[in-house]
Amino acid sequence: MRKKILALALAGAMGLAACGGSPSDEKGTPTPIKSDEQPDKKEEEKDDESEKKEESDGEKKEEEIKGSLPDSLANANLTIVWDMTEEAWKAAKEEDPDAFNLVWTTKEEFEKKYGGKVEIIGVGWGDQASTVISMVNAGEVCDLAQAHDQNFPIYGAKNIVQDISQYIDLNDGFWYDSVTKAFTYNGKPYAAGADAAPVVISYNKTLFEQNGIKTPMEYFNEGNWNWDTFRQVALDMTGDTDGDGNPDVFGFGWWDSFYVQMLNANGTVSINYDDPNGVSSNYLSPQATEAFTFLQNGYITDKFMERPDGDKFISNFKSGKLAMTCEYSFAAITAYPCDYEIEWAPLPTGPSGEKYECGGSLSGFAIPVTSQNPEGAAVFARMAYELLKEHNTTKQIATYGQEEFDLMQTLAEHINFAPIGIEKYWDANWTIFSGMIEGTPVSTFATNADEQIREGAQITLGQ
Repeated sequence: MRKKILALALAGAMGLAACGGSPSDEKGTPTPIKSDEQPDKKEEEKDDESEKKEESDGEKKEEEIKGSLPDSLANANLTIVWDMTEEAWKAAKEEDPDAFNLVWTTKEEFEKKYGGKVEIIGVGWGDQASTVISMVNAGEVCDLAQAHDQNFPIYGAKNIVQDISQYIDLNDGFWYDSVTKAFTYNGKPYAAGADAAPVVISYNKTLFEQNGIKTPMEYFNEGNWNWDTFRQVALDMTGDTDGDGNPDVFGFGWWDSFYVQMLNANGTVSINYDDPNGVSSNYLSPQATEAFTFLQNGYITDKFMERPDGDKFISNFKSGKLAMTCEYSFAAITAYPCDYEIEWAPLPTGPSGEKYECGGSLSGFAIPVTSQNPEGAAVFARMAYELLKEHNTTKQIATYGQEEFDLMQTLAEHINFAPIGIEKYWDANWTIFSGMIEGTPVSTFATNADEQIREGAQITLGQ
């Protein structure tokens, strides 16, 4: 069965018209599950009233958000460390006049509204942390910095940044709770953000249709997209096309850290910063055992998981040798230009997870302790995310439609995320991955990886 399916899949690539990477007009948009029961008239009227109230509340909230920025600032001068230089921004604008950048775009609007001067210190993405830490240690002014997975928890643990709740109301409904939670250390929130990129499944819709296999989005719309159905479709799309007895086409493949996304979809994160005994991992938790066992079976027994080999999964996906992979947000549609139609669906829900739970990319703004204008920095952060939301909403709804946009927004609010900015993290990552593909007992490699995380936390944080 598998051999026949994948032989057809590979042959189908030869006769398809190129899509050139442009999203198709036909989308796998989620549709509500229909019920045989029809509500009575009173219930319909009640629902109508509720919808009107929700619309009214939504309009009111939107007005509150739009009116949230002050009319003026006593001090509008700021110094910001960011990951794009002015030269790079100018080049981006020349290439695309509608280009958007969270800091550079906001700088223009901020100075226009409040006057003052926003100085942006542009450095490479990987140089942000060292630049900010050096500036703070030297007592130099730094009003705003990016918080991301690799400079936390060090920023909070080493007192590089301040408790941001002193300057931002994190409970006003605008800021993402997942961002606040991710960048909280020892009970203090050190960053705020209002944007996220969920990790989703990107799949080859053409191959699924050619082979008569129900797609991930169809399963999701039925309320039945979980690890069992994920495994089944991956098995159905796996095959041995050259007859050597080994699969050469796989149901799923991605980076070697896919286990992190499965942990997230199963209701947990990789590192625990709330452990009373110090930073530890969640690798020994029941949810992690479920994830590691499932993936180890996928690599070794069922063999529907392609063993990672750098970014080879990208070319395999484009050529039809891989039915499903992952991407961040709507890049699931645009990142893999090929001769097939590509769609996306949420990550499958784990046995201990809840619907919509997923992994993703979170970042935010932090205010360093050497800021001379934290109030102005907080206003800049708010303006930046308001502009970003306006930009993304308009562009994404026009491109992908309201339903897909709404689903992606819902996923963004359910991201499980933990920063990884401690020593030994990548050593632990290899311990887990190699343990899964080599058949090492789950309890053994999970214990070894947990010890590496604890050792790395000791080195990084001195706990």
